[in-house]
Amino acid sequence: MSNKMMRGGLIFLLVLLLVGQAAAYQVFVWRHDNNLRVVDPIFGSSLTATESVLRTLTALRIPWDSSSVLPDDLSRYDVVVTCLSFYCPG
Repeated sequence: MSNKMMRGGLIFLLVLLLVGQAAAYQVFVWRHDNNLRVVDPIFGSSLTATESVLRTLTALRIPWDSSSVLPDDLSRYDVVVTCLSFYCPG
């Protein structure tokens, strides 16, 4: 993953954390990656993109729901996150 993408993700989570302090948000994480595992430099273990996001949300104490199937009604969620996996050349 490029540094630009990582910064974008970190900025998103920082905004979510700061705004989340003022109000509770409902976050849904759609497990829509291709299960490609890479070594995550932050957690130091082999993770999928979705697992990395879920661990980060958990570490930040941001509650979340997750499924590989989209709910019929997404309107109850303030934030919907989908991970399309890591870039895989070739």
